[in-house]
Amino acid sequence: MPRNSDVTRNRRPRPGIAVAVLGLAGGLLTVLGGCSPGPGTDLAAPAGPSASAGHAAWPDAIPRTGLTKGMVLPLEAYMETYPESVAIERAVQRLETQCMARYGFTYRPTPPGAFPPPNNDDSNMARRYGIADPAHAAKYGYTIGDENDVPDSGPRLSTAEISVLTGRVALRPNAAKAPSTYRGKSIPADGCQGESVTRVGAAVDTGLPGRLDYESLTKSQADPRVQKVIGAWSDCMKSKGYTVDSPLNAADLAPHSSGEAGSAEITVATADVNCKQKTDLVKVWFSVESAIQRRQVEQNHLALQDVRDRITAAVKASAAVTG
Repeated sequence: MPRNSDVTRNRRPRPGIAVAVLGLAGGLLTVLGGCSPGPGTDLAAPAGPSASAGHAAWPDAIPRTGLTKGMVLPLEAYMETYPESVAIERAVQRLETQCMARYGFTYRPTPPGAFPPPNNDDSNMARRYGIADPAHAAKYGYTIGDENDVPDSGPRLSTAEISVLTGRVALRPNAAKAPSTYRGKSIPADGCQGESVTRVGAAVDTGLPGRLDYESLTKSQADPRVQKVIGAWSDCMKSKGYTVDSPLNAADLAPHSSGEAGSAEITVATADVNCKQKTDLVKVWFSVESAIQRRQVEQNHLALQDVRDRITAAVKASAAVTG
């Protein structure tokens, strides 16, 4: 069961814009799924999940429980949300499937939404300042919980499938360009993936809000008001027998083991959340960071709005593809 202790360790890549951009940039491609052969071929036919996970399993847009209940940071308005990511990836996959069919392949990628991440966007509000939900800590400790299993790696694609799908000879960073044709038919630039991403406008660079989001966390942590409340939290933890300087390091106190959290881990996690509640750490930190982010938004408004507009446009174009 994966551990999810702080804002830098808990982010899990989600399907959608990020994957598409990495592929087109020649970075590491992630293909969750595969192809089955068309008539006249002898390629293996992998299979994937038959349906996306229900929306009930998706992460909340706004925390509904715990010390972060109802908290939303200003930069979240400019981040790609999980439902948006799923909508875009669903359209890209449909177009990829249609494109691959032109070359005799039956493309069957893992449906988007089948393996939801623990967070709705890059802010990871529910655990931004470490774990903050007493009920979750009492049941899962510092782990995410069994509702967020990591998907198995998809089946391998043949060289021909990779070439048509990506326009590259392999699924690795900076792989060489594949031949421009397959069985006499021209392959689109960057393969079916590139063609599909371009059609829905999915290659959106969402790095700006993410970078500012990380900067605000760092700056807020150094603020005297936050340092004071972190000190109070640390003193509280010490009174319970734990020596730790920051909530973002608290998970290191827990015994690491595979599988479900043990009683020792749950004890540490429960003390951690209780001390946050006693010192009002989450509320203070959130207030300080929100003020920092409001200034960031003012200083970068045009660029941030451009990111949001591009994401919105991609979602709208995706809806036209999927209906």
